[in-house]
Amino acid sequence: MKKLKSTARVTELDTVSDVIVRLYKGDSAVSGDEYLKGVLDEIESLSEKITVAIKSDKTASNLDTADTKRDELIRTLGTLLNGYAVIPVAEKKAAAEKLLAVFGKYKGITGESYANESSLIESMLGDFASDSLAPSIKALEGVSSLLTDLRAAQDEFNKANDDFTAANASKGESATSLKKPLLSAINDRLVPYLTAMNLANKATYGDFSAKVEAEIEKVNASVMKRWKSAAVTETAEK
Repeated sequence: MKKLKSTARVTELDTVSDVIVRLYKGDSAVSGDEYLKGVLDEIESLSEKITVAIKSDKTASNLDTADTKRDELIRTLGTLLNGYAVIPVAEKKAAAEKLLAVFGKYKGITGESYANESSLIESMLGDFASDSLAPSIKALEGVSSLLTDLRAAQDEFNKANDDFTAANASKGESATSLKKPLLSAINDRLVPYLTAMNLANKATYGDFSAKVEAEIEKVNASVMKRWKSAAVTETAEK
């Protein structure tokens, strides 16, 4: 039985370990093997930890994406208002200047911390929701829709922030640091044992061994496909 390639991605390792654990729990023939139970308990524990770590990494990325989205909307709003403020149309210029007086209170907002920016955005949206500014907003095409989009972006950021907080509350080690011990549990403890036991008692271990081997081969095939694709790209670029 071949071992998992060490260049497998963390997510691939997480997936294959989950599958191996499920296969073991669904195979009554090998359930009485105490050594195998110990190895699979270790794999399951590491797999659960790496799943949590991956989720935390993902929520951090989602939070950054949500912050970037609201920053872009704020910059676009500022650009639009400044553009209206210099056009030679008295009504629109006056409306723009009135809205810029409010927008100017929040200069530098995109450089604030996540928490401070959220607070300032809520305050700014509250200011723009004032009845006294409604005519000015209506007079400038695009402003109302930008404020609506900013409201939605802020709500998305709040959701992403809640997810990030929840994920980090239970975060332990990083996904990268957990890869090596999980890979070792599979390659150094599980694979050699199944290889030997399959030869000694195929009737008991054959089915489980074959299924584990098939899952490992799937991952290895994906790794090789990526390697070949990268090699072709590198050759073409030379």
